[in-house]
Amino acid sequence: MKVILLEDVKGRGKKDEIIEVNGGFGMHLIREKKAIEASKGGVKVLDKQKEAKAKENEIKKEEAIKNKATLERKPLTFTLKVGAGGKVFKSISQKQIIDKILADFDIKIDKKMVKTKESISALGTTNIDIELFKGVIATIKVVVKEQ
Repeated sequence: MKVILLEDVKGRGKKDEIIEVNGGFGMHLIREKKAIEASKGGVKVLDKQKEAKAKENEIKKEEAIKNKATLERKPLTFTLKVGAGGKVFKSISQKQIIDKILADFDIKIDKKMVKTKESISALGTTNIDIELFKGVIATIKVVVKEQ
């Protein structure tokens, strides 16, 4: 029996794959709403879903490329208090960078997109990579100045 998986099934396959299983297990997957029978209609629905997903991903990628150009155009500037001997008292966190991007560029960034995990605790310029979409990585400059 051929079925189309509606979700990942451990040891069998990933979502939207067409797999061959024995009849009893196939009926179990269908009852559990983890698969549908791979009839001509089901395959057509799957193809339409894949096509719609591909179009959606293409739109997201184009938007990510535009956002990359915007982010790389102007550096993010922060100011920190500096004590005697040039010692910095605080650091710039990942959350502060994400909030600043939203405030300056009106671009919403998820913390999973930021590839640099450590905080910035030194004066000067630091480059940070942000993966806006799979394969679209923006390198932004973060400038930290003395207050």
